[in-house]
Amino acid sequence: MEFDYVIVGSGAGGSVLAERLSALSDATILVVEAGGSDRHPIHRVPKGFFFTMHSPRYAKKFVAGPFGPGGHVDNWWRGRVVGGSTTINGLVWNRGWAPDYDSLVAEGNAGWGWDTFLPAFRAIEDFRPGASAIHGGSGPVSVEIGGPPEAVSEAFMESASAVGVKRVLDLNGSDEDRTGYTQFSTRRGVRRTAADCFLRPALKRRDVRLLTRAEVGRVLFDGRRAVGVQVRHRDKLVEIRARREVLVCGGALDSPLLLERSGIGRGDVLAAAGVRQVAESPNVGERLNEHRGLRFMFTISGAPGYNPVVNTGVKRLVAGARYLVRRDGVIAQGSASVLAYFRADDSSERPDTIGFFNPISMKAPTMHNDKLAVDDEPGLMLAAYPLRPTSRGRIHITGADPDAPAAIDPGFLRTEHDRALIGKVGRKVREIFATGPIADLVRTERLPGPGVDTEEDFLRLADTAGASGYHPLGTCAMGPGAEDVVDDRLRVRGVEGLRVVDASVFPRQPSGNTSAPTQALAWHAASLVVGDR
Repeated sequence: MEFDYVIVGSGAGGSVLAERLSALSDATILVVEAGGSDRHPIHRVPKGFFFTMHSPRYAKKFVAGPFGPGGHVDNWWRGRVVGGSTTINGLVWNRGWAPDYDSLVAEGNAGWGWDTFLPAFRAIEDFRPGASAIHGGSGPVSVEIGGPPEAVSEAFMESASAVGVKRVLDLNGSDEDRTGYTQFSTRRGVRRTAADCFLRPALKRRDVRLLTRAEVGRVLFDGRRAVGVQVRHRDKLVEIRARREVLVCGGALDSPLLLERSGIGRGDVLAAAGVRQVAESPNVGERLNEHRGLRFMFTISGAPGYNPVVNTGVKRLVAGARYLVRRDGVIAQGSASVLAYFRADDSSERPDTIGFFNPISMKAPTMHNDKLAVDDEPGLMLAAYPLRPTSRGRIHITGADPDAPAAIDPGFLRTEHDRALIGKVGRKVREIFATGPIADLVRTERLPGPGVDTEEDFLRLADTAGASGYHPLGTCAMGPGAEDVVDDRLRVRGVEGLRVVDASVFPRQPSGNTSAPTQALAWHAASLVVGDR
């Protein structure tokens, strides 16, 4: 098999690239996806991620750690299904703001500023409240504001406003301290994945094809030029040729592993894994950047929240029936009903923390589980993460086979900035919940509990039982230096005909979730690929 472009991965980067490249050129394109079909109805339901995010049928588990004083281990799940992680994620549509992107240009990455990203966001968005100077109204990605209004969420936002976190309609409309109902990539309460919005329209063109259940083992080279990929498909090894380029869109965890299996990376890592080196690239798999935050959970009285709606099997059936008719309520929402951006450190120039709020509480410490084990009595929960952590970890291969486990050091809370901020995050969250109408609803704090009170306590808690953000990036980061993995056109240094187009190329967090920024990045990257022809 031979194509002009071979795209590895059908997630946020790969699906957008397939659509844009096919629209901008007459090139032949193959998208290779390790996972299978996304046609199961559960993928259309926003709260379906409860059951799919940790399912080996639709996701791949990466084990990060051990880390921290207790040798803690995290399980990180990434989508392994058509649409990638956009098919199993919490659907939150966070874009970041101008400083997140202008800093890329200031560091030597020409063409990646806010003046590039804002037009890309506007081009891909169908913002349901309506188009504006900062939102698109006719793009392929439907973006809705969650609802309808709910009493516990309203109380939380009123209390946040009382401590300086302003209530807004459009969370993506400013860079101020703000709170509001979450924006989701849904249409009439139905999940819209990158595959729905981009890949399927592309597949209607005769020059675009999709190959599923095909694990890419390595990139093939003729000298230092990428000429294709080796794929395991139906228990056979198949070579697929790329006449122009191989475009790696595996995400921040799989992409660096693929580069290393292909011989691009640190010499010592490759040698230990038994891989012949093609090009020295010392930062492949390095600079891993991920949030580490705190979880809070409370029991409440005076307002029901969502627990009484879904805390038994019969009630879940009723809620499901309501969703089928009305497409709203708890099942129509992603991973957070309300977001809050705020400054935990008063000296910060812009919000430094994001809080994910839900008027629901779980029997487990987190809602990221496949049992939907909701508390019997009413409750609420909030996860708060530093927006732009500065600590760095790494991910590397341990063998040449794609099935060999990755070695992941998440590098949480290693810098003084991150360690100082996490304690302040805990204090700020406590301030919100001790203020206004939300304080009147709270009965008891289940997590972390009254034994955690000082900033030092919160730091220890984050180390031992904190929350990870599911937003890894930086492992193939762009930059102007010879040791940066990709240049400002996302070309892999040291070889030809190979690019990386996914969250791994962001050097740091763009103030929140990574799905929307990655789709905008891929939208612009397609014009670079075509322009370089």
